[in-house]
Amino acid sequence: MIDRRTFSKRVITYFALAIIAVLMTLQLYASHLHKTPISVPSQLDDLTIPPTKPDETLPPSQEEDSPPPKLPALYPTETVTAPGEPHSPFSNLKDLEKFCSSYPAPQHPRGIFVSDRTKDDGPLKIFLWKQITWANFDKLDWKKETKTMCPIPEELQPFFDHFKIVQARDATLDWKTGFAPCWFWQTPDDPMLSSATGTCQTPTNGDLDYVVSVNYTDFASADIVLVAYPYFMANKRAPYFESQSLPPRIAHQKWVLHFYDESIGYYPHIALQSFVQQFDLTMGSPPQLMDIPHPTYPISHVKALEYANIKPTYPFEQKPENYIAFVVSNCEAKNDRLLLIDKLIKDAGGHSYGWCSNNIDFPDELQGREKESWQYKKQQTLASYPFGLAAENSNCLGYVTEKFYDILASGAIPVYMGAPDIADFVPEGSYINVKDFATYDDLIHHMKTVDRKPFYKWKEIVKKDITKFCKSCFAAPMNLPCAIAENVHFV
Repeated sequence: MIDRRTFSKRVITYFALAIIAVLMTLQLYASHLHKTPISVPSQLDDLTIPPTKPDETLPPSQEEDSPPPKLPALYPTETVTAPGEPHSPFSNLKDLEKFCSSYPAPQHPRGIFVSDRTKDDGPLKIFLWKQITWANFDKLDWKKETKTMCPIPEELQPFFDHFKIVQARDATLDWKTGFAPCWFWQTPDDPMLSSATGTCQTPTNGDLDYVVSVNYTDFASADIVLVAYPYFMANKRAPYFESQSLPPRIAHQKWVLHFYDESIGYYPHIALQSFVQQFDLTMGSPPQLMDIPHPTYPISHVKALEYANIKPTYPFEQKPENYIAFVVSNCEAKNDRLLLIDKLIKDAGGHSYGWCSNNIDFPDELQGREKESWQYKKQQTLASYPFGLAAENSNCLGYVTEKFYDILASGAIPVYMGAPDIADFVPEGSYINVKDFATYDDLIHHMKTVDRKPFYKWKEIVKKDITKFCKSCFAAPMNLPCAIAENVHFV
């Protein structure tokens, strides 16, 4: 007869053997899945990023478009929000504005130091880390894209597992281990990349060749990982960004962040030390935050002179019935823009041509002119008013968009709400700053009684000396690969 102790040992032994058998079965099954043939189009080897024009300027802000729709819930108790919605550690606008008025100092103003290779080892390899964008995030048919899969290096498996749940929003998609939809290899290029290959003239390395890739099988061999679309990394909960949406860290690689055209007010994670310190180089705007600063909306000397030559369109001697107009269609601003709009409509005869508090349509002569640019239609409309409202979606340092310049182009006088450092980006004496008034009533009284002629004195000054247009707005369109190459130091 078997004693109790012997019996217990046998039970434990049988149980352990059963677990081992199950594990071996799972391993064999996983091996079978890995060997399952997947269709891989041969043309992927030849995929390159289509070139953009060398003189291409920054695209207009997404601000005037309607806010993106909310995404469906992942779980009954948790929701994922669209990129245009708030993902913020701040409970109120006052705290957000305080944060937007003081950014961490640039982390690496001296550039990137590379020690594992030399210039003679071949072109600088840059991997573009950019997946879905506003243009396609809610339009992709992932079940369709799953029919054509491509191999990925094992380092990227956790990222694609996370992407399937959080961004594709369908955990049932059959993305077999080691593969991802080939669609990722056709990621749209960044509008500020000039070409997939090229040569940059650098101050320290002379002519330096580069190649930009979106081929995920090349990821591990890249020297630089360029994170060029960090908007989808925002998260409502601490630490307010999704670390799993960042690329995996490989020892020899350097990370570069490119952020532009959007406000820290909407994406405060960009300015958090815990996020930005992960990068070896940052570039873009707001300029105060970046190692390689660039205005949100850069102005050329040619464009500044064009603005200086535009004459006032509303007669000085004529008393207006409608003092001001505006075109605003993002009605979820991170400041008091909507309160100001409603006050201007009520007490200054304000005309709203956008979706927010809309009370008038575009003039008949501009209706149906889809071939004309949006900015042209806006500028032509604002030309019929003495003032135009240039109100940003948030009051953040360095966030100065096309709104101010569109009003200059119309010949009207800008009434500005937004960046605390607006004076660094526009002509002195050319505008009315909302923050200079204790109340909106004081602002409107000033608009109705002020002599408008002095607001145009800057034009003659700028015609004689173009540098007087602004302190910080001038910049050429940024060539991202060369901006990186110019800051690489081989040691």
